[in-house]
Amino acid sequence: MSKLSLFSRIYLSMVLAVFVSMVLTEFIVDAQSEIFDFKVFARDANNAAKIIINCNDLSQVGQPKKLVIPYPINMYSMAHIVPNGAALDICESCAIFKSTPTVTYYELENGVHVAAFKVADSPNTLIISERAFEQLDDSSLEAQMDQADEMIFFVLVIITSLVLAFALYWPLKSLHQQINQLIKTNEKFGQGNLQVNACEDIQKPLNQLAASFNVMVRSIAENVKERDIFSQAIPHEIRTPLSRIQLAAGLIRKKTNDQDIVALVDDVDNYVVDINELIREIVEYSKISTDKEQATQLFQTIELKPFVESRLKVLAHAQNKKISIDIASSLELTTSPIYLRLMIDNFVKNALNHAQQAVTISAKIIDAQLLIAVEDDGHGVAWPDRATIFIPFARLDKSRSRKTGGLGLGLPIAKAAAQKMQGEISVSDSSLGGAKFLFTRQLT
Repeated sequence: MSKLSLFSRIYLSMVLAVFVSMVLTEFIVDAQSEIFDFKVFARDANNAAKIIINCNDLSQVGQPKKLVIPYPINMYSMAHIVPNGAALDICESCAIFKSTPTVTYYELENGVHVAAFKVADSPNTLIISERAFEQLDDSSLEAQMDQADEMIFFVLVIITSLVLAFALYWPLKSLHQQINQLIKTNEKFGQGNLQVNACEDIQKPLNQLAASFNVMVRSIAENVKERDIFSQAIPHEIRTPLSRIQLAAGLIRKKTNDQDIVALVDDVDNYVVDINELIREIVEYSKISTDKEQATQLFQTIELKPFVESRLKVLAHAQNKKISIDIASSLELTTSPIYLRLMIDNFVKNALNHAQQAVTISAKIIDAQLLIAVEDDGHGVAWPDRATIFIPFARLDKSRSRKTGGLGLGLPIAKAAAQKMQGEISVSDSSLGGAKFLFTRQLT
């Protein structure tokens, strides 16, 4: 049952509950019917016993013999006397149904009731028993009627079960579809579609859930829109005074020969460059995070080894560190070249910033899963820091601080790009002694 959907479990449980209820009803009705039949027999048997004892001399011991029962009790019952000793053997294969000081009631295996009456001052026992079907004049008719009743009940159970099954199916099916619709709407929202709206014209209380969801979507969409406007405006507004600062620094450099002032102006230029680089990364991160376009529409097949080599020519041309590439020439990846470039660039920049002598870039496919790893022989990433390393502007220990050249957005940009490529990244220890950044993506 745990593998079935909620709709299937509710539906099957309700149908099963109805069926069990009907079976229990039949069982209870049969039990009550047996009790009623016994009460009728006991009443008729006691009435017949009074008449027989008053109208017959039962004081003489003799052979068992039949007695006459008054009409209409004689249609369904018969009576005879037996010696007291023989009365003990009259019902060897039956159970005592009820017992009183003067009468004992039995029930035979075939359901026939028998009553054994003790006669005062007599060596005999009066036995009154129901007639079995085969002893009744209309036994075949009675049997047919009982069989017909059972068949009618069985047919009614089937018809009622089918009617209830269909009656329950459609409202539960509609509820199931509406829940699935809400789930799909939620998935679209999770994928970045901030314009999605849940249908509120559905059953209660799901309509309240849909309405709450729509209020949440509108609120988040407004916040995202405000953030986008802010993130686009801030870089422009900051670059304008930075340009003026650079212009002023250039003029000061031309107007003075004081080396201290020139050194200070050079520092100002370096700060401006850092701020511009920071702004560029903020804009880049913002674009990736708020990109509403489906990434699969930008996908194309890329040969990994030539792609990585081309990026290294740009990133490591002035580095004196050993860079190794372990990528098969035939290895290809269907993805967005923009996102792949952002991920590879930030992985490589991070490795070059922290490596002491060596960096290794590898890619392979294992069990239909693509693995791209960038490793360095630096100080690595401490275990407690691995949970926060991909958070924007997160600051780690001294081995991976701002002094190494990082601005705090490279790895968050790499993570966002990896997610757009339908993959994920993680950090672990490298066999080189430093950190190992791994991108994984399921290919099938």
